[in-house]
Amino acid sequence: MTPTGLTGHGAPDLVALRSRATEVTGEVAARLADPRKVADTADFWIPLALNDGHSGMALLFGELARKDPAHRPTVHAHLAACAAALPGRPGAGLYHEVPALTFAAHTARRVPDDYAGLLARLDPAVDAAVRALLEQDRARLAERRAGLPFSVYDATAGLAGLTRLLLARRPADDATLTAAVAHLLRLLTPLPRDGASVPGWWTPLGSHGRADENLPDGHLNFGVAHGITGVLSALVTAHRAQVPVPGIDDGIRNIAELLMARRTADGRWPALIPLADFTAGRTPHPGRSAWCYGTPGVAAVLHRAGEALERPDWRRAAVDAALLDLAEPSGVGDAGICHGWAGLLHLTTVLGHASGDSRFAALQDRFAARTLDAYDPGRPFGFGQDPAAGAGGANSAGLLTGAAGIALALHAYAAGAPPAGGWDAALLLS
Repeated sequence: MTPTGLTGHGAPDLVALRSRATEVTGEVAARLADPRKVADTADFWIPLALNDGHSGMALLFGELARKDPAHRPTVHAHLAACAAALPGRPGAGLYHEVPALTFAAHTARRVPDDYAGLLARLDPAVDAAVRALLEQDRARLAERRAGLPFSVYDATAGLAGLTRLLLARRPADDATLTAAVAHLLRLLTPLPRDGASVPGWWTPLGSHGRADENLPDGHLNFGVAHGITGVLSALVTAHRAQVPVPGIDDGIRNIAELLMARRTADGRWPALIPLADFTAGRTPHPGRSAWCYGTPGVAAVLHRAGEALERPDWRRAAVDAALLDLAEPSGVGDAGICHGWAGLLHLTTVLGHASGDSRFAALQDRFAARTLDAYDPGRPFGFGQDPAAGAGGANSAGLLTGAAGIALALHAYAAGAPPAGGWDAALLLS
């Protein structure tokens, strides 16, 4: 690694910091520009995926092209490489297959007619994926069976992410969209289990989506990526879009008040709560400082809810929790968006703009410096992680765990503004 020196002694030169963010973004983009080379170099690659696939690359170059049209051919090249992998698996979520390509193409548009032919081919497949998921889960609800994998409703594979895609692509009264929103609301209704009732979004599985001996009765997931906070964000966007489904505001209040009630003693949030603890009213320690499973991600979404329903108490709780948690971040393992420094950088960017609280500015600079210090020009994509870290391996190009997501966060920081193209809707942050 070649340190930038930006986290050394003394305050960094903030002009130099933003300039370095722009420079590194450009260097990373140059390494990600050739679709075939990226696919051949990455340790893990699924062509249609937002994470570790061409769709995620298209998000980066689509955002860069908002300011510099010279990136447009690279957007086209990555989208074409995605399209070459069609039809993909049926029934996939936002981060996979047809929905991932649909989101990437939609986000890359400059005018409504851009990629119109491609999107016209993809939209019916997205509808089919959503309706298949709804039909599958309706059978469970009709039998009043509690317990479902969080992948049925989460941001990456399930209904929260797919609903966010529909909100981007459909009019407010679209039948598939309204059915999806109504189903998210149904998941808030308690269901019977062993003579008691459990929340409708309780999962009998562990935090990795499979049985876990440490969670024998399953858990309630509070993360943005795989938990109820992602559902909250989708409902907030539905509220703003004025989707004509009764109960959206009540659903937002239901989840937001749950988050308010289930804070830790110092006002932060756990990643998850085992069912026994949830039933007994106990809240475990806070989760890691992260977008996926942690207080900063929950805070950003709760702040959105507070803006939507004009609840200053929710907004204050979100700001206070984020500032406390980010003062001494925990569990930050790499530079990526999902649970790394770039994720904290982007969350402070989002919360700073949304809240107007000047205290987030210093945190942005701090996390930008930490992210930039992870840049290593000796790596194929400039950033990497310990191979033991798991998804993506040492050389990850992707949105959540790799170089494209890091470059997007640095680009937003350098611009001093939220993403122009709204790529962070994939994180349920817009």
